[in-house]
Amino acid sequence: MTTRDTILEAALERFARYGYLGTSIQQIADAVGTSKSSVLYHFDSKESLLEAAMAPALDALESLLQQVPTSDQHHAFSRDDLVSLVTVFVDLLQAHARAVTIFVSQRGALLDVPVIGRANALVNRMAEVLIAEASATPEVMRLSIGLAGAAFLIGEAERDDVPEFDRELKRRVLIDTIVDLCPPLPAEHDPAATVAANTAGAASATTEGKDA
Repeated sequence: MTTRDTILEAALERFARYGYLGTSIQQIADAVGTSKSSVLYHFDSKESLLEAAMAPALDALESLLQQVPTSDQHHAFSRDDLVSLVTVFVDLLQAHARAVTIFVSQRGALLDVPVIGRANALVNRMAEVLIAEASATPEVMRLSIGLAGAAFLIGEAERDDVPEFDRELKRRVLIDTIVDLCPPLPAEHDPAATVAANTAGAASATTEGKDA
């Protein structure tokens, strides 16, 4: 691991544990065992350090969003696609738990920091994808609560005073919960529903034929 990577790791840990506003460049330098000038050699400000520390998580989320079908391709977005998307999303959150902690717990105080603005925009885009088929406000509200709860639960795992859950169990519960809260796909989006509808239609036609 390079000096730059070591600095980033230390910064991410301290920002998540003690807060961005409560962490100084000197404290990060002390955690690494280097000088403040060495940290500033690699990052010219604390803000640029936060941006670099958050970048892997945000780049991964942006890459995921680029793979989601656009609105004119949405007819190809099946239930299996939804489960796959949510699974990758939850895995992404768990892989970048410290960045999630920073975003969930500190974004209100850091709204003027560009990297938090980028994070907000990406999270909103993900929410829009998952609620794209919502037809009622309660559906949107339930999913919004579920997404916020998932991010909070993952972010809180970085704290020492929070009970630890089995990682795989938590992963499975989060995936299932978010998928369950997503509005049901219309029949034309869900192959299973389409098959069921066609079967019901065929059965109905057969019955009518017999009655005639």
